[in-house]
Amino acid sequence: MPEEVAFFGYGELGLAGLQTLLSIGAPVSNVIVPGNRSGPGVDLVREAAARCALPVLVQPPRRDIGPFVDTLRGVRPDLIIVCSYSMMLPPAVLAVPAKGAVNVHGGLLPQYRGGHVTQWAIINAEREFGVTLHYIDEGVDTGPVIAERRFALDEADDAYTVGAKLREVGSQLLTTWWPRLIDGTAPRVPQDESRAKYWPLRTPEEGRITWTMSAPAICRLVRALCANSPGAYVQLPEHRIRLRRALALPSLDRHAQPGEVVTVDADAVRVAAADGDVLIMAAVDMEGQRLAPGALAELFAHARA
Repeated sequence: MPEEVAFFGYGELGLAGLQTLLSIGAPVSNVIVPGNRSGPGVDLVREAAARCALPVLVQPPRRDIGPFVDTLRGVRPDLIIVCSYSMMLPPAVLAVPAKGAVNVHGGLLPQYRGGHVTQWAIINAEREFGVTLHYIDEGVDTGPVIAERRFALDEADDAYTVGAKLREVGSQLLTTWWPRLIDGTAPRVPQDESRAKYWPLRTPEEGRITWTMSAPAICRLVRALCANSPGAYVQLPEHRIRLRRALALPSLDRHAQPGEVVTVDADAVRVAAADGDVLIMAAVDMEGQRLAPGALAELFAHARA
């Protein structure tokens, strides 16, 4: 009887993981999506599974996990592969596959544990990031490491470009280590708890820009949240202004107060930041509509009046 794999995932990273497994001939028997997510991210994986005639299961809340575990036991997967997933796998699920459960974690372990670590890595101005392949235990990203692969981050990288790098590197790791995953000989290196850090999930409110922030810090926040809603935004008394692109430059007007419009041109508005530098606000919108620089400057002037 051939080895069988149950795949857990959603979103673009999950889709990339599933496509990688199918491309290398992995015997995927079932696809599982998280019950606490819906919309396009789940639809991507559901549609890919449907094209391959793969059954799709939905993981329920932990209190209702019994029937789901029974179904999974009936499938009898030898291995579970997880790639971009928003629910914990309870012990009853982890006990099903004889060869364990393996996670393709978009982040370096143990320094970047958690679900929003790409955002944190950009906000923290990391110059290097990567993907870690590890076995899953009952903790959050705490299981023994199989392998990692790193890549450079630069000042132009945002959530979209880092996501693309994660998909590529994750695919490479899965492809390279697949033979040893399926035969059960992959290494299990314990994580160094002295270097471990868990990064909490970010809330929408944490995307709010305040003028106590430096211009570079604001730019990192914009790049980290460009793929999310509401993203990085300025809250004015009557409006929320979203920044999709921003650039920090030295200011020629050191007397400008933080939050004060310095100049307006055809493409952007320059606003003073807390560190004395200027934030070039480009690709700005309000309520989903692109906002012209002149209109943005008027809103800022009205808010300061």
